[in-house]
Order: sequence, then structure tokens, then C-alpha cells
Amino acid sequence: MVSGFLIADAGESARQRSRHDVLAGGRPRIGVAWRSGNADYGWHKSLRLADLAPVLRQRPVFWVDLQYGDTRTERTALAAEHGVDLWHDDAVDPLADLDAVAAQIAALDLVISVSNTAVHLAGALGVPTWLLLPPPGYGLLWYWSVDRPDSPFYPAVRGFRQQDAAAGWGAVVAGVAEALDGWLAARA
Repeated sequence: MVSGFLIADAGESARQRSRHDVLAGGRPRIGVAWRSGNADYGWHKSLRLADLAPVLRQRPVFWVDLQYGDTRTERTALAAEHGVDLWHDDAVDPLADLDAVAAQIAALDLVISVSNTAVHLAGALGVPTWLLLPPPGYGLLWYWSVDRPDSPFYPAVRGFRQQDAAAGWGAVVAGVAEALDGWLAARA
């Protein structure tokens, strides 16, 4: 793990990791977030949870819901349509307790997310993070450089960028799925 400049509560992170140990059964722990709540351009940076199905399905991973807000309907549909269970911890409320969210993220092996709070926390904590980015001009903020896949602010963050807004998220999701297969093979 890359060292970050933010430190989560060690006791709470250990508690989260122990809990994950029981639930994950030895599988890697990967957190997922898919929406930005930014009122001005969040819709440019967001996708539907179902759009991530090519990444989430048929992989030996313990998936953790890092998305803020109510995700129950999306998680239920994902399980019914794609056979993917995304674990949600009701004890962690990203809108009310950033300390708990930081501890939850610090207990993960990887985070896959659009540009939102989860990415900034994971990057600051030094947790390996894969960031799904819109093309330049579509909600891409200055701190996500257009000419490089990494971040000068968060060394643990790797960007996967859309090349064309009209093409949608398909190529980005396919790139993340391919990278995840490589990441899982390297861990085996």
C-alpha cells in the first residue's frame, strides 16, 4: 500500500478489516462508488451501478458499497440482474461520519470509483484507487490531469478516462475490468 497523508483510526480500521475477514472468506476487498453528488456537473462524472456489472460480476471479490445516499434499489437490482452482491454496512454513513468512512476505506485492498469523496479519501489514505473519469470538458476537474493517468496529489490513484462523451462509459469499464483481471492474477 502506498503511504498517504491522512491516517484513519487504526482501531476502527482493524475492526472493519476483521469484519470483512469473516464476510470476504479470503477474497480481496474492493470498494465501489459510482455517483457524484455535485449539483453542477456530477451527472457528467456519474454512471449507473448496473454499468459497472462487467467489472463486478464473475470475479472472486468481496465488493463493498462506498456510495453515499440510499443505494438499496440499485444493489437489489444488481443482485437480481447480474448475480452480484455489493455489501453495504448500515453502520457507516458517508454523509454523517467521515471518520467511519475513512476507516472503512483504509480496510480495503482497492477502491474503484468515479470522482467523488470516496476517491479523495482513498487517495489521501494511500489506498490503491482506480478513478473513472469523464472526458476533458465534461466535469473533469483541474486536479485530475488530462495528460497523465496518475495524480500528483494522490500517488495511489490511477485514472481511467473516457475519450469521448458520446461513446459513454463502456470503454472505461472494459479497461477497468481488464486491469482488475491482471490485478487479481498478480495477487494469486
